[in-house]
Amino acid sequence: MNILHRIRIWLGLGGNPPGPRFIISRDYQIRIPFPQYDPRRPFRILNYLETRGLLKPGMLRRPRPVSLKRLQEVHDPAYVQSLQDPAAMESVLGFRLDAQAQDKFLTFQRLMCGGTLKAARNALKRQGIAVNLGGGMHHAARASGSGFCVFNDMALAIHHVRELGHEFPILVIDLDLHDGDGTREIFADDPTVHTFSIHNKDLGRVAATASTSVALGAEVEDETYLAAVREHLPPVMAACQPGLVFYLAGSDPCVHDRLGNWRITSEGMAQRDRLVLELVRPGAGQVLVPTVILLAGGYGPTAWRHGAALFSWLLAGESRLDVPLEMELPVDHYRRLARHMKHPGLLPREEAPATTGDADWGLTEEDLGGAVAGTSAAGPGAGLFLGLYSRHGLELLLEQAGLMTRLRERGLSQLTLELDLTDPMGQTLRITSGHRPPLVVVEVKLRAAHKESATGRNLLVVEWLLLQDTRPEGQENARPLLPGQKHRGMGLLRDMAAVLIVATERLELDGLMFTPSHFHLARLARGQGRFPDPEDEARYLAIEKAVKGMRLQEASAAVTGGRVRNAATDEPVAWRPRKMIIPVNSSLQEELHGDVFRAAVTAASRKLDYRLG
Repeated sequence: MNILHRIRIWLGLGGNPPGPRFIISRDYQIRIPFPQYDPRRPFRILNYLETRGLLKPGMLRRPRPVSLKRLQEVHDPAYVQSLQDPAAMESVLGFRLDAQAQDKFLTFQRLMCGGTLKAARNALKRQGIAVNLGGGMHHAARASGSGFCVFNDMALAIHHVRELGHEFPILVIDLDLHDGDGTREIFADDPTVHTFSIHNKDLGRVAATASTSVALGAEVEDETYLAAVREHLPPVMAACQPGLVFYLAGSDPCVHDRLGNWRITSEGMAQRDRLVLELVRPGAGQVLVPTVILLAGGYGPTAWRHGAALFSWLLAGESRLDVPLEMELPVDHYRRLARHMKHPGLLPREEAPATTGDADWGLTEEDLGGAVAGTSAAGPGAGLFLGLYSRHGLELLLEQAGLMTRLRERGLSQLTLELDLTDPMGQTLRITSGHRPPLVVVEVKLRAAHKESATGRNLLVVEWLLLQDTRPEGQENARPLLPGQKHRGMGLLRDMAAVLIVATERLELDGLMFTPSHFHLARLARGQGRFPDPEDEARYLAIEKAVKGMRLQEASAAVTGGRVRNAATDEPVAWRPRKMIIPVNSSLQEELHGDVFRAAVTAASRKLDYRLG
């Protein structure tokens, strides 16, 4: 049962359990041509909470889009009318949408605004906390929008609260990385609404009747950030005495954010949230201030983790994250696709050749994967990739998965799929673009290792994986080169990993094994991957500790450049490519996450002390 189906069930159930309410709609996801935006962020958060048994019937509420009349009560009617013009929307988004996509985006933002209105009503009615799993569109001013914010959901909710007759002070605590300039502008002359923002740099007009605006600059770390929150927020809270708080719990200050320029660790983010929430829900005998929490900014595939940690802490008192494969990678999507594909050349699982001896090899592909073991030249899978897929079947599957479309969206054309099934060390799938000569953009070679020598496990082994944008200079995307790269990546690594995991499952193997040639590849796989040798695992953790607080590219550059050093000898710590495994079946998962393995890693770690030089 997928998360959207479970959401429909929960929304249909009654009950009044304790704890916060979560406002969510299946229409909270929308695809836009902005690769750093994760449309499934709120659903990943809910899915995590549900898998841990933290969601109860009655905790979810469904929003309705705000009316056009309500929008025009807060925003300049001329501005609202102008949004039918694609040029007006382009200035907000930074790119132009066609008429249909523009209409969907405006409806999406109106629904998010409705979610914040509903959360405010719920928080006041229950005198508690309500969460809109979206919202926080703080750049939208009365007569303009920017930064993907068309309408200001906090302003609309505050206007509605005033309509309900509530005249108490209201505090907006904005801890998104970016300045809450639009909210401050809307309430600049309203002494009953205090807008509090700690951000990287000021945007627009700073002066306001009731406002605290703290710009900390770039490259801010935990100590500076938390000190600023402790210094500025408690006195504002005490002076304001709000009857309602809006908390924009943006995850973009985190060092792992794809757009942010701060270095706040996950631990620092958790401390920030607790500082805020301990002010609005103080100890026993004191009154909880009704509070609306909004997701606000957060970019990249791991932005959802901050929300999951925050709401886990709210619901259970702890925020440890054990992340299933299906949540960190789009595994479920490719599982469903594999189940439903019935095209000629794609054999059902029961028709796949059986696996036998340990000298047989198999391979898998970038967006589907697999490894065929025990397939002889005359066997039932002869001439098929992995013994399962014809070239035509593979191409159909890649098209239906949307991967070929995503390559075309990156400006690649004349895509051709090639297979090499003749190499005894493995089969290769290759996708090329253009001609004279064609550019290789995707290439993967795999083999099935039965009773693999180091682990004794049956594994799908990645011998070679290439995802590269080889277009001439000036056409490549803006991502910086990582150590070892000659060309920038394609942004498809998560999909590739998901495909290979589904292939591993389909072939009834224990796990997926690869050898990260550089530190950044190991870090990218860290959500699920482990080094099966405890000494290798301990060494990785010691390096990770030394580069804590550094972004992926600079951390990998520090390791490659010899900046990580042994504290005892002052020798540089060189990266050693070692086998890493993503366990797929429960037995291997328990082995690599169990007490015995962790104890061995802890023992090996005692001998290691690495520092950044």
